[in-house]
Amino acid sequence: MIGVYKITFPNGVYYFGQGIDLRRRELHHIRESKKGKHTNPRFQYCWDKYGEFKFEILEECDRNDLDRIESDYIIKHIDNELCCNMCRIGRSRKGVKATNETKEKISKYQYLVGKTKEVYMFSQHFDLLAKFDSVVKAQEAINAGAKTVNVSCRSRGKYNIKGYKFLFAAEVDIFLNYAREMVKL
Repeated sequence: MIGVYKITFPNGVYYFGQGIDLRRRELHHIRESKKGKHTNPRFQYCWDKYGEFKFEILEECDRNDLDRIESDYIIKHIDNELCCNMCRIGRSRKGVKATNETKEKISKYQYLVGKTKEVYMFSQHFDLLAKFDSVVKAQEAINAGAKTVNVSCRSRGKYNIKGYKFLFAAEVDIFLNYAREMVKL
């Protein structure tokens, strides 16, 4: 269901949002809040204090009208101290394509904070072919779809992609260091 929603906490604090799958959007708010990682600090504070909220669908609408309708609600309520929206306009990233420059900045940031993992690419017979800085770079190198290299890494090479096996470099390095220690004994 596509539309605009309102989340209300037991203390009366509320938040307006939009989504193209409202159930998924509700679950996303819950999941991020439980992890303590909601992007809106006041929303997170209310979640931490109450641990629940009421999710109410205000309007179902066409996808193209989402930003306008959400903005109308926010503008009417933003000056109310109970409204915890941070921006005066509603917006979503649906359909927005990031530039290559933006993708590169995101990639560098994720690498700096340890969110990316180096990946080794092997042949079917486990001959080492290449090392990549991230799963995404490995996928681009073989023109594979999203998440496929990650699936191969998590399966520890049991799942092949286009004739290649992939493993997280950290796991391989741990094994190789252990093997070297065993050989020294």
